[in-house]
Amino acid sequence: MYKKCYSTRLKNNKFKIHLWDEGGYDEIEWTNHAYKECKEDKSTHRGINGEHLLKTNQWYKTDPNLHFHDIPPYQKFLIEKYGIDDTPSTGHRELFFDIECEIGGALTEEYIESAPMPITSIAYWDKTPDKWVILILDRKNELSYKELDGKEVIPVRTERDLLLKFIENFRNINPDILVGYNSDYFDIPYMYYRMCNVVGKEYANYLSPINKVNAKKNNQYFFKQNQFVDIVGVESLDYIRLHKKYAWKDEPSWKLDAVGLKYANLGKVEYEGNLDQLFSTDIDKFIEYNFRDVEILQKLDEKLQYIALTKNLAHKGKHNYSEVYANSKTQDGAISAYLLSQNIVPPPKEQNPQKKDTYAGGYLFCPKAGLYKYMFDEDLTSLYPSIIMSINIGKETFIGRIVDEDDRNNRLGLNDLKSKDPKEELLVENGKQQRTVVTTSKLIEIIESQNLAVAANGSMFRTDKESVLSTILKKWFEERVIYKDRMKKAYMSGDKELGEYNYLMQYTMKILLNSLYGATALPSFRYGMNYQCLSEAITLSGHRIIQESALHNTMALKKQSIRKNQHISAAGIYLHKDEIILRSESWTEAQTNFFKKMLRQGGEFKVAGIKYRVELDERNDVDSKGERPKTVPKIPGERTF
Repeated sequence: MYKKCYSTRLKNNKFKIHLWDEGGYDEIEWTNHAYKECKEDKSTHRGINGEHLLKTNQWYKTDPNLHFHDIPPYQKFLIEKYGIDDTPSTGHRELFFDIECEIGGALTEEYIESAPMPITSIAYWDKTPDKWVILILDRKNELSYKELDGKEVIPVRTERDLLLKFIENFRNINPDILVGYNSDYFDIPYMYYRMCNVVGKEYANYLSPINKVNAKKNNQYFFKQNQFVDIVGVESLDYIRLHKKYAWKDEPSWKLDAVGLKYANLGKVEYEGNLDQLFSTDIDKFIEYNFRDVEILQKLDEKLQYIALTKNLAHKGKHNYSEVYANSKTQDGAISAYLLSQNIVPPPKEQNPQKKDTYAGGYLFCPKAGLYKYMFDEDLTSLYPSIIMSINIGKETFIGRIVDEDDRNNRLGLNDLKSKDPKEELLVENGKQQRTVVTTSKLIEIIESQNLAVAANGSMFRTDKESVLSTILKKWFEERVIYKDRMKKAYMSGDKELGEYNYLMQYTMKILLNSLYGATALPSFRYGMNYQCLSEAITLSGHRIIQESALHNTMALKKQSIRKNQHISAAGIYLHKDEIILRSESWTEAQTNFFKKMLRQGGEFKVAGIKYRVELDERNDVDSKGERPKTVPKIPGERTF
């Protein structure tokens, strides 16, 4: 399995592929290609809509009949070479590091690019040989080489010597992965630009095994998704970004000290004043401080295993590790690899994707503060993936939608249509965004005759063929079940290492399952649509399920609510317990609570316009203390809710 991959353009559609795998480094000349619609007799592949396709090396991006041309060449190469093989690669050289520099101005983009202040130390941990090293600036030549608790301290006279020594050590180590904390946004770019200033760009580029560093100056996405400086051939993993991706929650503080204490029980070294003062007055503590930052990273990964998780996800999506932050890239690669393994060509992305309109997000239930006698909690397993599969949501199964802006908030499902006036006219839009008017009765007839699935927002999907999203989700669900079963068996047998491996694999599948919805919300997602139909169909159907579930659970009576000594009748006819529970499903919460109260005290009363009578037998049972419970005295007269 690959460790990293990079492509450089040659002539025409030819590329040089730089591939690092478990066998070492290789350069491969590779021709890019696409798939073009053709006649049936020339077809070698099919599209997701049944199109006849032929592989071609001669094509233009503007050709509307092209498929799968719009993907980075290196990723297409990985998909074709490895397919659905996602076996984690081994033998990675991982380098954990942290830099310290003299205090300057605010950490703006301009400040980092100018890199005006000297770097005073660079500490790193080379994981494979378990080697700790710090290069520290010793302008006065007061320090000597030494070891502190097995950690090497290497003093250098000038900053130039420090940076050159680090480049030399870095080249010798030849790391596959460089790990830091906020390193994408500070340590790496600042170090690179400082090297350019002090030793020259030519030497700074030696950080890359192929002597190529992409510096993305004035990038509008700085401090967002893209790396500021990309050392080609070295995968940068920023632990603060990894934690924000995998933690599934916000932290009170994202500082290394806070995260380290919370998850690794290890915080920063405390000191008085600032780091410049510490460097001048207590060099040993300064060294300890720099090492500690790296040690926190080490302990965090031992605990959280984000790097292993990143490898798993990247291999699923057939992309480099440093691109794992974009869920859509992983989803795109993973789905595309599966389709190609079935001789199905992934569809092209939407041309000229536009920013989607706003749409309703996840359902937020706001409970009322107060004291409650009964409470319940429910967890709907993988709600959004389950909705996608049950409704068969997908761009190729999308038929059209009901356009009703006044009733758009999750009240356009099939049952809602049946409650409308059959003669009411509805505006319906097909997949090509062409609109027509149709009566409610006619629309219901079409839906039922074609066996269409209808989401809560009125989007309609065919069910005679399975959507790509449904297919891949079912596959991932099955894989996760297998890994969870293997995990349990491994832990039960005492094989902790195998148990942890399968835990990470099942967690990888969980991330893929739960992040697919988010990808459908992106205009550029290959398996989504250029407007909000798919995403809204998922979220509003989720709204409806949660609301209906909550109503059922909070309002309906339970069998244990009605005791043997309670006899309930309506219009002189005694009712069975199941009949009463069935009636209660349509009651409000207040009506249900009122009925429960009358069950305890008995008498005549009305609920929802129906007169009930509760007769109470004297209870003969005893409680845990051996005492007979007291029946609540009846209140005379009829009560009405």
